[in-house]
Amino acid sequence: MKILSSAQIRELDQKTIAIQNISSWDLMERASVKATEYILSYVVFSHISFNIFCGKGNNGGDGLAIARLLSGKKFNVKVFLLKAEIYSIDNLQNQKLLKDLGIKISFFTIHDKIDIDNKSVIIDAIFGTGFNRKLEDDWQNIFLQIQKSNPYKIISIDLPSGFLSDFAMQENFPCIKADLVLTFEIPKLGLLFPSSQNYLKDFSILTIDLDKDIREAYSSNYFYVDQLMVKNILKPISKFSHKGNFGHTLIIGGSYGKIGATILSAKAALKTGSGLVSVYVPKCGYNIVQSTLIEVMCITDKAENDITETPDLSLYNSVAVGMGIGQNTETENAILYCFKNIPNKNFVIDADALNILSKQKNPFAIIPKESILTPHPKELERLIGKWNNDFEKIEKVKEIAKQYQINIIIKGAYTASVLSTGECYFNSTGNWGMATAGSGDTLSGILASLLAQGYSSHEACILGVYLHGLAGDLAIKNIHPHSL
Repeated sequence: MKILSSAQIRELDQKTIAIQNISSWDLMERASVKATEYILSYVVFSHISFNIFCGKGNNGGDGLAIARLLSGKKFNVKVFLLKAEIYSIDNLQNQKLLKDLGIKISFFTIHDKIDIDNKSVIIDAIFGTGFNRKLEDDWQNIFLQIQKSNPYKIISIDLPSGFLSDFAMQENFPCIKADLVLTFEIPKLGLLFPSSQNYLKDFSILTIDLDKDIREAYSSNYFYVDQLMVKNILKPISKFSHKGNFGHTLIIGGSYGKIGATILSAKAALKTGSGLVSVYVPKCGYNIVQSTLIEVMCITDKAENDITETPDLSLYNSVAVGMGIGQNTETENAILYCFKNIPNKNFVIDADALNILSKQKNPFAIIPKESILTPHPKELERLIGKWNNDFEKIEKVKEIAKQYQINIIIKGAYTASVLSTGECYFNSTGNWGMATAGSGDTLSGILASLLAQGYSSHEACILGVYLHGLAGDLAIKNIHPHSL
């Protein structure tokens, strides 16, 4: 799905209201009902109390509506509303409904001391997507009181109050720290950056039936990869298919003590459906490969412990290179020779192959077009230099990917695939248990397998990263993330 800016989302709300012939109140009720249902599925204790903090706009209106709905289900609810001279119309209407039901509203300013129930569920509905500037530091008075009230959970509606949806947050920004964010219809860009971990543990997307045709008409270079997008990429398979239809993948990697990285990549290529998989390793890896992966064909370098040359790459549909390969001079020369002299090969470039490139004066000019690079944050920094924040990092990578017509996968939570078009696809699968040695080697094998099967580099990035994360999510149903 497309990721829209806060301005586009506000416009989408208004256009949905017009085309569906509903009122803004109806849309607010729709959102509040969905949020309340999710909250009650998330908070399982019937005796829990709710302390709900509301702002003066429609995000605050959502909070007031949630308070009404929770009270109607016999929960103990305390409502705190920001004191203001002007409130939105729907906010005022919800205030009136609460008063009619006898639900007390306590007004607060940013300087007040607030009587917050201990161990309550905090609902944060002070500011939402309409907020676009750093809050005054005085807001920390309220936020720290909430954090120190020993809450059972803090749930923010749409965004944590003080969070900027279109940018990367800075550590010193006054902002609620939420356990869960319930965001409506579309994930907000800022939620997907690593810096968001300072302000939320997780988010869920609640669908409120905003008009899909209007949503798709907006332009955006940012996307969130979901199951529907992946299903549309998958190729149909014939019962008459044979191994030749699924391509031949070559994995070049390994050095003395690091043959396992190559094994992981090759196994992943097999598991992802490559018809044939070959590995190219130093001689010391021959017995390991042949005894570990009996389906794989093994070719060895003339050297015992390192890669010093490469085989004829014209025999293969795709090549993954770099896993466990080391960076000695002969290895470096062999890898650079491949990149400089075989421009039309489907390359996946990982690990030490990336580090070898980072030593070059202009590494991106060497890389064959439409190659896929898979750096972790430190490898990326060696390639592109430092960045001031996550938004700047993405923008730098987008510019490089478009200029040199390459694809760069920035690994991490919500792994970002930056394509040669300048588009950026954030992944929705995966978990923290995947932050372990070998996970990246596995991804490289998956990507190379998909390229060998005839997927384009763009399709391979989107599909490969999604399947990689999905495998991790399926695994933790039986294995604790620490042991993944």
